[in-house]
Amino acid sequence: MLFGSTGLGASTSAQTIVSKLPPELKGQGLPEPDGEVTFEEITPEKLAEMQAQQMAKMKAAAELAKANAGKFDLSKNARYLHYSLSGLPEPYESLDTNRLTLAHFCIQSLYILKDQRLFHVLKGKEVRDRMIKWIYNLKVTQVLDGSDGGEPKTVEGFVGGTFLGNAFKDVFQSPSSAAPNASDTPTSVHLAMTYCALLTLLTLGDDLSHVDAHRIMLGVKSLQNLDREKDGILFGSFKSHGEGSESDMRFCYCALTIERVLWKLLHPQQPWNGKDSTYVDKGALLEFVKRSKCYDGGIALLPDQESHGGSYFTGLATLELMGSVDEVFKDRAEPIDWGVMRQIGGMQGRRGKVEDTCYSYWVGGGLNILDGGENLYLDKEPLHKYILKCQHPMYGGFGKAEGAPPDVLHTFYSLGYLSLSGFAGEGAEGGLGDIDVTLGCSKEAGDWIRDVDKTYEVQVKEKELRELQALKAAST
Repeated sequence: MLFGSTGLGASTSAQTIVSKLPPELKGQGLPEPDGEVTFEEITPEKLAEMQAQQMAKMKAAAELAKANAGKFDLSKNARYLHYSLSGLPEPYESLDTNRLTLAHFCIQSLYILKDQRLFHVLKGKEVRDRMIKWIYNLKVTQVLDGSDGGEPKTVEGFVGGTFLGNAFKDVFQSPSSAAPNASDTPTSVHLAMTYCALLTLLTLGDDLSHVDAHRIMLGVKSLQNLDREKDGILFGSFKSHGEGSESDMRFCYCALTIERVLWKLLHPQQPWNGKDSTYVDKGALLEFVKRSKCYDGGIALLPDQESHGGSYFTGLATLELMGSVDEVFKDRAEPIDWGVMRQIGGMQGRRGKVEDTCYSYWVGGGLNILDGGENLYLDKEPLHKYILKCQHPMYGGFGKAEGAPPDVLHTFYSLGYLSLSGFAGEGAEGGLGDIDVTLGCSKEAGDWIRDVDKTYEVQVKEKELRELQALKAAST
């Protein structure tokens, strides 16, 4: 199971029954039959008949899939995602350390589909709690000894799977059980996994009461590259999970989104301040993003590299969270032009590359940020058609390209673009669930995160109204 304690999926063993073992196979480890077992003799004619029946079934299924090609199939997509949550196929084995991201993609996708079974899961305490407990058991502590020049401190965060072998804890039993796992195996909190953990917990209806927001942000702070001489072009960016790990725009986005998520817990009476540098040095981060801006209006993963669809979104979302889009792009036409030029029917991630469904969200989401959610710049009809061509006609889910096998990453980003672009075509006449584009999560989770801002806005308006009423009363 995806949420299981060991491995990616639960393996099943089938009992092998042999009616009569030849003498030469006796004692070779093959199971002896339990009692008399008889088999129908399969003649060549019978075998040919069975094969013909199977081929007919496959042909009928293929013809049905072909007839429905290009139509959004909510039921199959939901079934594919539920299947992925219950057990993943062998190709995912190499992603065991990133299993949390797979859960994130599945849960967010089911929310977009407005899947009734997901809502049942959210309301069904037993299943929902099991998912939440599994995620909290990926929380770890890390003791920083101050060797980097800072003060010794204990930080928190999440890792991507149960590969550390820690004992499973029930976070709902007692306050002490809410403590994160400690392990004899040295490990580091991971920014991308912490991002996925927090947003998935919120979408599952958790209130983050079992996280220590301050310790998590200390962990985020410890991963920012702030030694200008040592870090060079990486100055201001973030490492993924510790010394020697990769640093680029993706982890800048994760770091700032984590802070945005936890702001409500850290500052319950204050609206979001994208310039606050208590944990994240916003000046250094802004400098890194500026240096990663490219001559063609795009954004690269690192300074002096090529513009890329993934860094285009993560860079723009980072700037949006800091309120600094117009500080970096004096003329928004530059990044808008770069994004629009990536459409060749579907979306490409770089110049001269083929289409890939994930860039529908990366580039489309970046443009959504630039135009304030109006979705003005892309030709949605051919893009929708391309995405639907990449929907697997028999199993559901979306692949990266037409004919490619489905996977949960491309399924989430395909559904993400269909959602943000207001797709309501055949098969989705009721519309899809809304997402918070900048944060990359369900709208419900985004509303929880932004609730303190809305409360503050109401308080400001009420204060202004009272002052206006007082002025009117004084003038009469």
